[in-house]
Amino acid sequence: MKSCTYKKIILFITLFSLSLFAGQTAALKVVNPSQASISEENIVSFVVEADSASVDSVVITTDTNEAFNIEINPKRSHYCKSINLHFGQNSIKVVGYKKNAVVKEESRDVFLTSKVDKEYRYPPQKYNKIYFHNEENEKICASCHDMKVNEVQGIAFEDITKSNCYGCHKNVTKEKHGHAPAVNWLCTSCHNGKVGIYNQTDKDKTKYSVPDPIGEICFSCHKKNKEEWSKKQFHHEPADSGRCNKCHNSHSSQSEFYLRKSAWELCTGCHKDKIEGMHVVKTFGQKPHPTYGVKDPSRAGKELSCISCHNPHVSNAPSLLQSSTVFGLCSRCHKK
Repeated sequence: MKSCTYKKIILFITLFSLSLFAGQTAALKVVNPSQASISEENIVSFVVEADSASVDSVVITTDTNEAFNIEINPKRSHYCKSINLHFGQNSIKVVGYKKNAVVKEESRDVFLTSKVDKEYRYPPQKYNKIYFHNEENEKICASCHDMKVNEVQGIAFEDITKSNCYGCHKNVTKEKHGHAPAVNWLCTSCHNGKVGIYNQTDKDKTKYSVPDPIGEICFSCHKKNKEEWSKKQFHHEPADSGRCNKCHNSHSSQSEFYLRKSAWELCTGCHKDKIEGMHVVKTFGQKPHPTYGVKDPSRAGKELSCISCHNPHVSNAPSLLQSSTVFGLCSRCHKK
C-alpha cells in the first residue's frame, strides 16, 4: 500500500513539474534557417524566438564579423533580421544575453549557391534547401506581418512600401539595375508557386516557388525575343533550355542587363579556357586580341567584352558571332 502511494506521489510531482514548463518559451531558439541550409539568394532571413524573462538581448554575428544586436521586448516572442551571405559556407552565431552574460548560443551553417561559379554550384551533401513560406512558418510571422499577397496582377504599386513582401525582401532590389517586375513588387509574376522539370522536388514545399526552367515566364513579357530567337540557327545553351536566370538575376544587379556578374566574368565562369592565351587571333603586333580592359568601339561608353563579338543568346553564325562574315564582325569596331 505504501509502495503504491509513493509511486502516486512521484507521478504527481513529475506531472506537476512538466506542467510548469509546458507553456514556457525557450530562452533562445533559431526558427529559421534550419542548420545546414541551402540558399539561392544572397540574403537569408533569420527568425529568432526569445523569452524576455531569460534574455534581454540577442546578437547575430556572421563569419565576416558583421554583428547585429536585437533588443528583446517583453511584448514580443519572435524577431527577424535579414543577413547578407557570401558564396559558399556561411557560419553564423546567434547568442542570447542576460545582463551581458551568455544565456544560450546557437549556430547555423548556410551555403549560398551560385548558378555561375562551378565551385559553389553544388553544396556539400549535408546541406538542404530552405523552404520558408509554408503554413507553419507563416503562422509564426503573422503576429507582426500580414502574410497575404496584396498585389494586383500587372499593376505596379504607387507606393512600393505598401507591398506585403517589401518589408522582409526589400534588399533583393537594392542593386543599381532593377528588373521591372521585382522593383514594382509584382512578385507573383514569377513566384507563382509552380515547379518545372528541373525542380520537381520543390513541389508543395513553398507557396512561392518558381518553375525551373523559367523561360516561359520570361517570354510572357519578352514575346519579341521568343519569336526572333526561334528563327536563328545557333542557340546558347542557357537561353535554349529556358534557364535565363543562369546568367540574369531576376531581381537586381550591379551589372547591366541584370547579369549576375559583368559580361566577361560571367562568360569566363564557364569558358575558363578563354581567360588567358590567344583569343581569337593574334594582332599584327603578335599580341592576343583583347577581350576586356579596353573601350568597345561598337558600343559607346562600354568596355570590350565577350558580347562585343558573340551574341549571348542566338545567332545565325557559328560560335554565336555577331556577324556571319569575318569582315562584318571586325568592321563593327574597325571602321577604317
